[in-house]
Order: sequence, then structure tokens, then C-alpha cells
Amino acid sequence: MGSKAKRRKEEEYKRALARIIDENTRDRKFEFATVTDVELTEDFKYADVYIDLIGSEKEKQKSLQKFNDEEGFFRTNLAHEVNPRFTPELDFKIDRGLERLNKIEEILEKDKEADEDETS
Repeated sequence: MGSKAKRRKEEEYKRALARIIDENTRDRKFEFATVTDVELTEDFKYADVYIDLIGSEKEKQKSLQKFNDEEGFFRTNLAHEVNPRFTPELDFKIDRGLERLNKIEEILEKDKEADEDETS
């Protein structure tokens, strides 16, 4: 399959996992999780599932552990939801993109303020 088909399958898994989290879980550790991306390996056997979590770093790590502990639950539901030929093994990871973006914006803002102070 070409990269276009792979990307389409990743998007399909992303939407399906978001629905599963929203509709099929009751544990509070899943309550404020958002699936931000899914990356499949070329052979479609493994998928990294990136999630955005709310809370302290300790709470995020506990939630991430719960996601990975319940990988079988998510895989089974994904198989029923999407009905792929092969359901990949899922590895949940915290998406750090938003955190990095916020840090960059903070640095740029401080730099801008420093430049304004120098010109004043």
C-alpha cells in the first residue's frame, strides 16, 4: 500500500480510537484524553497512538500506563469498529507537541519583551 492508503488507515484508526475512548470507557483516567495522531509501521502490525492528556506529569504518566495496560481492550474494540484484515499492536504515547509549542511561544515572548526593553 502506498503512503496515501497508510495515512487514510491512520486517520481511520485515530477517529475510531477517539470514539472508543469517548463511548466505551468509564475509567476517569481516560476521561480527558484526546487522540492526536496514529502512526502505523509500513507492515501495519504496530501503531504508535499519540494522546494528549490533562493533569500533572504524575497524573499523565498514570493515565498513560492505564492506556498501555488496557491495550488489549482498545485493540479488540478497534477490530470491531474498523474491521481491518489485521489489527495492529498499539503503543500509547503522550503527545508532547502542544507542550513544546507553548515553551517556544514563551521563549519568543520573553525575547520580544527583552528587545522592546532594549529599544526603550
